Amino acid sequence: MSAPFQDQIWFLGALLLHGVVLCALVAGGQELFGYGGTDLSSCVALGISFSVAIGVFVRPARLRRAGPMQTMRLVTVPLLLAMLSMALIYPEMGAEQGMLLLPACLVIGLVSSAGLQRLSSSSGFHRVLPMDDQPRILLVGANERTQRALSAPERLPGTHPIVVGCLDDDAHRWSASWRHLGSVARLESVLREQVVDEVWVQLPLRSHYEAVEGVIQTCRVFGVPARVESLPFHGGRGLSRDEHGRQLGAVYQVTVTGTPLRLLAKRLFDILGAALLLIFTTPLLLIAVLLVKATSRGPALFEQERIGLRGRKFTLYKLRTMLVDAEAREAGVQHLNEKDGPIFKVRNDPRITWIGRLLRRTSIDELPQLINVLRGEMSLVGPRPARPREVRRYESWQHHRLAVRPGLTCTWQVSGRSNLSFEEWMQLDLEYTRAWSLGGDVLLLLRTIPAVLSMRGAW
Repeated sequence: MSAPFQDQIWFLGALLLHGVVLCALVAGGQELFGYGGTDLSSCVALGISFSVAIGVFVRPARLRRAGPMQTMRLVTVPLLLAMLSMALIYPEMGAEQGMLLLPACLVIGLVSSAGLQRLSSSSGFHRVLPMDDQPRILLVGANERTQRALSAPERLPGTHPIVVGCLDDDAHRWSASWRHLGSVARLESVLREQVVDEVWVQLPLRSHYEAVEGVIQTCRVFGVPARVESLPFHGGRGLSRDEHGRQLGAVYQVTVTGTPLRLLAKRLFDILGAALLLIFTTPLLLIAVLLVKATSRGPALFEQERIGLRGRKFTLYKLRTMLVDAEAREAGVQHLNEKDGPIFKVRNDPRITWIGRLLRRTSIDELPQLINVLRGEMSLVGPRPARPREVRRYESWQHHRLAVRPGLTCTWQVSGRSNLSFEEWMQLDLEYTRAWSLGGDVLLLLRTIPAVLSMRGAW
């Protein structure tokens, strides 16, 4: 995705934050100080006017790079225009009321905008918009064209991609500015060992056609997008445009459905859904925490390292359902394993506490993972996150399930859960990664409710 389009997507998120928070702060301030009651319609109008004014008078690139003080200068005019719009929309507002309310809105707007601009430019906000993450690029082939591709801002999928390294059979061709990871034949090993978001194939197409085809096939198996130049030659700008005058860049070979707008919609759906679920399940979580603490020693929250998108490691949160030394005792119960493949599951695991067994049967122990969803490490719907030692034993085609964010629920959980074989589990996950849709996610969430209530396969 181009950097300018990323700026527009980021800008939309920043506008929404500015408007919503200004609206909420003004409404909260009126309610707190009991100033004539809270007129929600006027607060909403102020927030909308402010967002529209920023969109008209401020350029995304200037706002994105601005510090707190510069942000306050940039949004002063939009904020004054928003308050003027308020005075025109609500002419019944008295002079005394306006003299008190408008300066307060000005101060609140400037301070909140500076703070939110700082937040929205941080790495934490980038998790809200996953297409803004710095992509990790693996180069296959290194030459002058590779350097031009990396330095062309309109072709970059991020503001500054991280080059993981370079694979090239000719040791004299690769640049010292990139880490040489070996020959092209090591591609599969590198995809297993490194976090790679895209593979840029820069090999000369005419003389390395079979090698390029092999690279694309390997990327297809792993579910990693492969970027290939659309033209095998350089004939000038006049020969690199289509019939509509658009400049030709590169062709992406992808096997996972996910345009930037669809990914944005999925992420916003995750944030809204996880926030609502956390609000409604907080009383249940508090009761479960007290029961865990009262029935066994140790912390109520269990943390474990898992593998997420493209092999990224993150800390998964669960309610503790086992004895506090369960992981140290795992080697002693390996002979009880009832599943095939690299996973370990025991129906009547002796390390599980009696309250833990109930939490597992009802899936209440999974609720803290809503925090992982809000942090951007997981999604509401997606393949369940695996442990690092399991991923190390994956076959090549099984890595494809890492092409999307892991989730709280997925197809296999509404199709038998732990009663399925590892092979069936993987096949269902791969079907999801290749054909997911927002409507399908909603349907899977609805199907999860009866699956959880039936407790079938929950062990």
